[in-house]
Amino acid sequence: MPAAQPTPTVLGQRLRAARVAKGWTQAQLGEMLMGVDDSNTTAPRISRYERGMHKPDLETIEKLAELLNLPAAYFLAASDTMAEAILVLSQLDARKQKEALALLKQLAGL
Repeated sequence: MPAAQPTPTVLGQRLRAARVAKGWTQAQLGEMLMGVDDSNTTAPRISRYERGMHKPDLETIEKLAELLNLPAAYFLAASDTMAEAILVLSQLDARKQKEALALLKQLAGL
């Protein structure tokens, strides 16, 4: 059974929130993503992603995540709870991530 994925609209909402948090316009993010200084091309692409009209491929999601300094898994999480957990875990150092994982396993009875 394939893993659940967010709808293009949810992915777009997360992308928009991350972009706005950085204070970037769609054109600015698009130019960084595509390496092209042409807002007539780049802004509409980001807009389509954010509105859920087009879903970026995995390579593009990874580039967006790198630019926005977020884990790619955040954009791909099937639920908002999982997305938030990914963000929190990504902010912890390796030792605390292991501790958090141990607690999660304990909660899950694993």
